[in-house]
Amino acid sequence: MSTSNSTGHDSATTGQTDATPSVDELQAEIEQTRADLGETVDALSAKLDVKGRTKQRLSTTKDQAGVKFHQTSVQVGNKVREAQVKANQLVGQAKQQATDAQGKPKPAVLGGAGAVAAIVVAGVVLLVWRRTR
Repeated sequence: MSTSNSTGHDSATTGQTDATPSVDELQAEIEQTRADLGETVDALSAKLDVKGRTKQRLSTTKDQAGVKFHQTSVQVGNKVREAQVKANQLVGQAKQQATDAQGKPKPAVLGGAGAVAAIVVAGVVLLVWRRTR
């Protein structure tokens, strides 16, 4: 027959007569509290480390700027290559339109070039004449 304690629990069925935690449970709870406290202290230290946070932010910004610079330089390089191809096409078209089947300049082009040359020469002569007066 089992005996009953003052709380009404049967001591033979519960294995303990009171609700106090064991030493192992207390040590585990202390270790958990230490770990939690350590994490809290680390978090507070990180928030209070203005110099460290500033360096981290600067490093992140620098990395982002480097990535953006690289992306932009690749885009610019692509645009330059596209412009070179387009310019070469336009030069080819202009040469084709300005020359005949033998590759000689068409008379209209020669006339236009002659007119431009005459205007340039006349402008130079006019400037020289004005300066000597």
